[in-house]
Amino acid sequence: MANLECWNCGESLDDLPRPITRHMNCPKCFVDLHCCRMCGKYAPNATIACNDERAEPPVNKENANFCDYYRPTNAYRRGSVERQDAAKARLDALFGAGGEDSEDPEGDSVKDEEDDKESQARRRLDDLFGP
Repeated sequence: MANLECWNCGESLDDLPRPITRHMNCPKCFVDLHCCRMCGKYAPNATIACNDERAEPPVNKENANFCDYYRPTNAYRRGSVERQDAAKARLDALFGAGGEDSEDPEGDSVKDEEDDKESQARRRLDDLFGP
């Protein structure tokens, strides 16, 4: 099985011995490799999330399991990292960059805009979750 990649981070797994056992982890992100998420039969949209009706899939699809029908495949989604970055950017826009308030030479807080953005974000949260 050449050119195998970790389902979580995309790290090459070509240096790992085969077959992939229940105890193997990714050398970069340390997630379990013998799991549903890295199996070619994994079907997240299916009722039991497995295309093999003989399999008894575990509840957590990211944990190592004892499935006899496991067939490793490249399940890494390069676009998922971009979606995560976009989500973080939206959170930063909602809650601010998370940095400390900068000050001008006279010691006053710079920009009342930041306070305005903070109050807008607080109002949005109050609207979502109530008082």
